[in-house]
Parts: sequence; C-alpha cells; structure tokens
Amino acid sequence: MKNILRIARIELSQLFYSPVAWIVLIVFIFQSGWQYTATLEQVERAQQMGQPAVNLTRWVFAGFSCLFPNMQEYLYLYIPLLTMGLISRETYSGSIKLLYSSPIRVLDIVVGKYLAMITYCLILMAVLSGIGMTSVFTIDHVDFWFIISGIIGLYLLICAYSAIGLFMSSLTNYQVVAAISTLVVLAALNFIGGLWQDINFVRDITYFLSMAGRAQESIGGLLGSNDIFYFLIVIVLFIGLTLFKLEFERRTISMPAKIVRYLSFTLFMLLLGYLSTMPRFIFYKDMSATESRTLTAESQQVIKKFKGPIVITTYLNLLDDNYFFGLPKFQNSDKKNFEMYSRFMPDMRMKYVFYWAHSENELRYKENPGLNDEQIARKIAKAMQVNFEDFLRPEEINKVIDLKGERYRSVRTVSYQDNTTFLRIYDDLYRQPGEKEITAALKRLLVSPPKVGFVSGRGERSIGRSGDKDYKTSTTEVSFRYSLINQGFDVKEVSLTDSMMDKHVDILVLADALTAYNKTELDNLKAYIKHGGNLLIAAEPGSGQINNPLLGLVGVSLKDGILVQKSLNFEPSFVLSNVVSKNWTSFLKNSVFENNDSASVTTPSVAALEAVSNAGFELFPVLVSRPADTWLIPGLPTDKTQTLSDPRKDVDKKSYPIGFALRKKVGKKEQRVFVIGDADFMSNVEVGRQIPKSLNFSFVTELFRWFSNDQFPIDTTREIPKDNKLIINNSQLKWIRWGLLGLLPGAIAASVSLMLIYRKRR
Repeated sequence: MKNILRIARIELSQLFYSPVAWIVLIVFIFQSGWQYTATLEQVERAQQMGQPAVNLTRWVFAGFSCLFPNMQEYLYLYIPLLTMGLISRETYSGSIKLLYSSPIRVLDIVVGKYLAMITYCLILMAVLSGIGMTSVFTIDHVDFWFIISGIIGLYLLICAYSAIGLFMSSLTNYQVVAAISTLVVLAALNFIGGLWQDINFVRDITYFLSMAGRAQESIGGLLGSNDIFYFLIVIVLFIGLTLFKLEFERRTISMPAKIVRYLSFTLFMLLLGYLSTMPRFIFYKDMSATESRTLTAESQQVIKKFKGPIVITTYLNLLDDNYFFGLPKFQNSDKKNFEMYSRFMPDMRMKYVFYWAHSENELRYKENPGLNDEQIARKIAKAMQVNFEDFLRPEEINKVIDLKGERYRSVRTVSYQDNTTFLRIYDDLYRQPGEKEITAALKRLLVSPPKVGFVSGRGERSIGRSGDKDYKTSTTEVSFRYSLINQGFDVKEVSLTDSMMDKHVDILVLADALTAYNKTELDNLKAYIKHGGNLLIAAEPGSGQINNPLLGLVGVSLKDGILVQKSLNFEPSFVLSNVVSKNWTSFLKNSVFENNDSASVTTPSVAALEAVSNAGFELFPVLVSRPADTWLIPGLPTDKTQTLSDPRKDVDKKSYPIGFALRKKVGKKEQRVFVIGDADFMSNVEVGRQIPKSLNFSFVTELFRWFSNDQFPIDTTREIPKDNKLIINNSQLKWIRWGLLGLLPGAIAASVSLMLIYRKRR
C-alpha cells in the first residue's frame, strides 16, 4: 500500500507541476461557474417579472442545458489531456524498465497512477460541490441531496473515463496517440448503444455497453445499483486490461495465452455486468427531497397486491402514426417508460406484436395516393428496414385480439393471471401513458372497475359521437388521456327500462333528456336511488318540466330562467362558474381546487338550482356563479346579440348555486349524487377549451373520483417542492459571478504562474 501511495503522490506532483492540470482546472471552474450563474440569472429575471418557479434545484442543476448535463458533455474532453502521459510517458522515456526492475509490483504502478487520476477528478468534483454549497445561499430550501446524487454520477463517469485513458496510455509510446485513442474509445462507448438494435441478441449487449446517459439517472436524483456497477465494472475492466498489458511486457507469454486471458477476463466482467442489470438485482435510492423519481404511495400499494408476473403486450400497427416506438431498434428505449414499475415488479415482462391494418391515420393515405393498405405497409417496412413478413395481416391479428374497438391503433394490453385490460397511446405531446394511466390499468386487474352508465333513448348527450355537445372526449375517446376509460372506468350506454340498474352500473348519468321519461323508467330510477346508487343529473335551462320530476327525487329543482354574465368576448349565456373549494375539498383530498376559489368551470348555458326538500340528503353547493357580474333572467331564450346592462340593486347581488353535491348513508355505504344546471360542462368542446382558461376536465375527473370513493382515477399527487424561490437579487448574483468567473480562476492562475516561475528558477 505504501508503494501505491508513493506512486500516486509522485504522479500527482508531476501532474500539478505541468500547466495542463491547472489549465483544465481553471477551464472547468470557468465553464461550471458560467453555466451556473447564467441559469441563476434567467431564474432571477423571471422571478422579478412575477413568474412562478418550482423545484429550482432540479432546474438549475439538472435541467435541460443546465449545470450537470452541460458539464457531463465537457468531461470527455478533459480526460485524454490528463491521462495521455500516465504510462506512455514512462515507456517513451524508458523509465518503465527501471520500474519493472525495481521491487515494485505492476499492480502498484497501475493502481498508484490511477489513484492519482481519481484524486484529481475528486478536485474537479469539489468545484461542483462548492457550487452546490453556494446554492444554500441562493436557493431557498435547496435540495442538497439531489445535488450530491448528480455529483456522484459525474464522479463515477469521470473515473471510468480515467480508467479507459490509463489503458490507452499503456498501448502506445506517444502521448498524442494515447489522447486521440482515448477520445475514439469514449466516442465508441457513447455511440455503441445505437448500433444493431434491430438484432434481438445483440441489442441488449450493445445497449449495456453504451456509456451514453449512464450518469443521467443520478443527475436526475436517482441512484441505481445497475449504473453504479456499470461504472465500477468499466473501471475494473480497463485497469485489469492495463495490468495484463504491462505484465505481458515483463514476461514472455505466447500469443494464444494472451488472447485467452484477455477474453476470459473481459467475458467475466461482462457477465457480472449482465447480472447487475437484471431487475431483481437492482437497488435504487431516490435522492430527491420529494422522491419524484419513485412511484407514489398509491401506486406502490397497488403493486404490492400482485402475487405473480405482469405481462405488457404492445400491438403495433405499421399504418398507425405510433408504430415506431416499438420497433426492435427502439424497444430498449420504450422499456424505460416502465422503468419505475420494473423497479418494484422485477418479474414484469414486455412483449411486442407487429401487424398492419387499415388505420385512421389520414395523412398516411394522402402521402401515398393510389396505394392500398398492404402496399403502403410494405413501403414503410422497407423504409424502416424491418422484415415485412414479421407483421401479421388483418385477418391474422383479428384471431389474436379484437382491436376493432381500439380503431386499430397501436395499443398495449396488461395481463395478470386471467385478466387483461388495455393501456393506450394518446394523441398528445407525451404520447406514452404516465403513472396515473399505468397504475389505473394495473388496478383494474385487481378490482372490479366502476361501471358508469350513460342513459340513452331520450335524446341525451351521446358518449359515442364527436359533436360539440356530446360526451365522447371525456368518456370513451381512446386517444384522450383523461377520458374515463383511460382512467380506470368502464363506460357504456344504458336504458332506464332496465329494472336491475343497480346491479349493472355503479354510477348513473342522466344528461339532458329531450323528452320526459315514462312511468316505468321513473319507477326504475326511483328503485336505483332507493338502493343507494350514485347519480349524476345534468340539466339545461328551460328543461324543468322534464327534469324536475327527476330532481325532485333528491330534493332539488331547476329555477325558471337562465343565468347570464357580462363578457367582452362571449355571449351573455356563457357563464364562468367558481368551485367552492371549502365544500369540494371536504369530499376529496389532494384536489386541484384546494384553496382556489377563483378556479373556473365553463357552463355555456346554465340554470340556477334550489333545494326544495332534504330528501334525506346532505346538500353542498360546489359550483356557484360569480355575484359581481352574473344575474338571473326569467324566460327563454336569451338574445345572444344584446348588450347587457346590470339592472340589479346592491341588495339583489348574490351568488346562484348551479351545482349541488348530495350525500346520505344507505346501509353500509354512502350514496352520492351530483346535480348541475348545465349539461355542457363535460361536453367535447368544454373539456378541451383553451379560451377562456378553465378546469372543466379536472373537475370532471375529480367528480368521478368522488363517485368511485377515490378508487379511480389514481391519485398521484406528490409533496410540493419547497425550493421555489431565489433568495438573492441581481446585484448579489453579480458578486457570485465575478467570484466564480474572475476571482477564483484568477487567483489560481496567479498562484500557479508564481509557482512555475519559482520552480523554473530553482
């Protein structure tokens, strides 16, 4: 051990007696300081303008093109300059022969030189640690453990680079050649992950060998044993190869024996690497303060209930817009979408089935006029360099699974024992399912999902049409992430002629019937309510004759007339209603409307409600009109072109309830009813409305979460990060900038110059 430390000390002294190590250190300080202060400057400017900031530690240190990701890109440029002379300098000068003839072991030489390098790397990481310590005085409640996680990942990365540079230095007498060779190997290890990904056997090997993105998880706050072992294996592998190289120079060994030793050692290390990537052997530590890289508690509770393997099968239609992510060359990347789940479910398996069938992707057919489905599919397969024969024909895929209801889109199924459910791809920016959707699909395999029945037969709003006033988007649209069927519910149309309604549905929805229900239908509805069934009644202004008999069953009625609201941009009947957060959040925990009485729900034509009898229910107003600019006009219709004046006196100003939540105990369960004087609040137009900004789809989602007793949708609410404020101003930031970019590098440069001048004079 003494020899190792002596060699490390000598190597460090030689390193610091040359200008290269100091130049690298100064450049590293300048680059990291520049990136850090530039990011803080952006945040400080935004804060001055009143823009909110969330999770500043992650943004400053791990955000796109911020400190750690940028420094990760620079590291591979520094190492070849530092390692190029570690051994090549000794072999070029001939001093290596003196080392061989001394009583020092080759192991001492290699480990000592490597120890010197990782000590220098530790100095570079100390610079980043210093910046992290500076953040204690710049970011309120800075997440310091998150910063430590990123530094650990970068340190392991630069140590792996150093081991590679050490080995390359042992292969040549010329330092420049060693530096260039190190760059080539580092580039190869970063790009190999994208090679031969379409070959099943080779794909996992090259993906494991790739160094690209290995530090990304730790930079993002998650330490994984697979990434740590990868770096350790790379380090041991290249140090071992260096030992073999120098040892073979000291002794005469046949070429076949050398090859056997090289191959045996390399294969053994690769085997260890393969074992370290097996899900059952991977351990994780989430270093973020809010554990943002870990599944929420509700998802973990669902996962604990599984007693066997989960199989996720992806069906990819070559003619669909979302076919590419499951092609062989992208499958390893696709599996990362489920990495947080495989962490808790190591037995989870993923399968891929390829097919082609007529799709709803109209652009595909416009781009290929005159070609039929098979011809287009063959054309795409040729362009993507995949074997067309691996794709099932329409009649073949129909024998495997019925995808007609999915409109032959690319889709996944999740299977457990004898149960299977769909997990879909969505037409939004993210495309892939998130935690809410994945956990909802998993939970559906364990419990009987809530059945929502939308009454039809009297001209009610349809769950199958895409018209402005219909309900397809919020209920059955497979491509919309927040539709009920994608959040865990079963949705279907029902008729009130069904006398066993309470056995077939858990939530019954009556949405704007155009004709009155007959006695049989009303009797069945009464029986449903009597048995404690949950109910949503959405009425429209002027429909009291039809809906008041229904509403009377729960002690509510529609007021005559229509509510109107002053607006510069919208017709008078377009009313923005506020959620009464105090009442609403007493029903639901983790509501988006908590402490937010200004949150609006759009109600394009709405009637006021009033309680006429208690009917045994507790009644809570949860949607109300704004008293300052809304009033009730008797009679219908309202002239959409008229300019409204406010005829009220101050004593008339009040808020009208337009949405009531009701509840009562029926046996051992709580019956829940929601009544609203507008049937458009969950229509296709309103759940997607951008102007004015509203929270209709959030309200609809939470409404059905209340109906299902918090069973669905899945609550993935996390603790709000505390590091949301910069505690310095621009003038104070300038001092930090000049310290990192001027004072510290300048002091080091001046000290080094004096040292080198003094040493040269001696």
